[in-house]
Amino acid sequence: MAIARYSFLFICLVVVLINSHSIIAQGDGGAPTPSDDDEEFSEFIDDEEEFPEREETSTTDEDTGNDFEDTDTATENDDDEFLKDEEEFEGIGEKPTRSKSPQQPQLEYAKVPVHLSSKGWEAFSTEILIICGLVVYAINFFAGKSTNSRLAYAWYDSARELLEASFAVVGDDGTGKEIQHGVLVKDSESIYSLWCTGRLGCKGMLVQLKLKKRHDLISVMSGILKPKMDRIVITVEMTDEDMDSFVFAVVPRKNASKMQKDLQDLSFFCPDKRSGEKYGLSNSYSILSEFPEIAETMLPSQVTKTIQNFSEIFESLHFSDQYVEPRDPNEEKDDKSVVQISKKVLMFTLTPQKKSTSTIRTITSLEPLMKMILFYIDRVRKCKLGKEARQKAQLRRAKLQETYLKQSHAQRQEAAQQRREEKVKAEKEKLMTEEDPDKVRKLQEKEYKKQLKKKNPKMKQMVVRGF
Repeated sequence: MAIARYSFLFICLVVVLINSHSIIAQGDGGAPTPSDDDEEFSEFIDDEEEFPEREETSTTDEDTGNDFEDTDTATENDDDEFLKDEEEFEGIGEKPTRSKSPQQPQLEYAKVPVHLSSKGWEAFSTEILIICGLVVYAINFFAGKSTNSRLAYAWYDSARELLEASFAVVGDDGTGKEIQHGVLVKDSESIYSLWCTGRLGCKGMLVQLKLKKRHDLISVMSGILKPKMDRIVITVEMTDEDMDSFVFAVVPRKNASKMQKDLQDLSFFCPDKRSGEKYGLSNSYSILSEFPEIAETMLPSQVTKTIQNFSEIFESLHFSDQYVEPRDPNEEKDDKSVVQISKKVLMFTLTPQKKSTSTIRTITSLEPLMKMILFYIDRVRKCKLGKEARQKAQLRRAKLQETYLKQSHAQRQEAAQQRREEKVKAEKEKLMTEEDPDKVRKLQEKEYKKQLKKKNPKMKQMVVRGF
């Protein structure tokens, strides 16, 4: 240990000497002024001069051996003295004393998050259920959307040739200036429509494919409890000159009362129901006709045979010159448009669904029913009422128009009475919230004068002048 100290001091001394010689060896311009650092190292320079110079003498191998023995004994003696020195080991082996605080803080263990606990995947059960639900919903959406699209285009491909042979324009969407052909409009993921025009006796024909909402998982699940069916609704709008005044319908027997309640033309012009057996149909259909001769004309043998062959698909037909679309019960009533405009239409409803065959196979086998619809367009155009039947039809429609006017007048009066009541209620509320007594008194006097004016009869004053 002593050798290490001496060697360290020797190295420091050599560094100091080198620095001092470099300072002395500077240029001839004069000696630099001694700085504070030079004064600090001046003591070391003086001590170096006191050491005598060593004489170089030749040493033999024996002398070198004695020197190594002397150094070993010297190091051992130095180590003994170092171990006996108590100051070198001061503070070693003593235990540090800790200051005892009067109140030691209690340790609080942090709660481990659920996702870092040892439960594993059980901690993510809610997230897994949500992700699985979203995946199932997405799969059902794309699968249902694809199914509805295939059904719609399968029907269009099967009926396209017949429609193009019967109408000048098939599939015009009405968006462009030029007439388009072959466009099946997609109104939503479950509703497709096709517009056809250019045939004698009618303005046009609108085909609506109202398919099940297969893309909606909630609708699919509710359909398990309450089954729904695909529907094809075909509406032919006739011209005023080519359709006479009559109402006729063939509807399912179980839905006849409901349709009479919902549709005002059936409830007003066709109060009586007849069984379908009288006209060659099954007992599951009811015949609603304004005139008996119309039912005989509209149900020839070829039509009844087609309906019987497709009894699972054919649902109803409805011919009317006073057709008004049923109002939505959630829709707000508009007092200004009580009298609705009627149209002359032929409506057909089909349900392309059989128990024994698939839907896509059933929907492509509707050509006989489409030919029946085209047959009815020409049949209605040629059907004319007799003189007595035409007079009865005109009287009934005039009576219906009078009923509409009375209903509209009553509704207008009811609306006006409601507005007056609201105005009186607002004036009373204004009177109750008024704090100024003078204004309250003036309002009361004004209201009193109004009441007196209403009670007293209006008198006309006549002035007689003398001649």
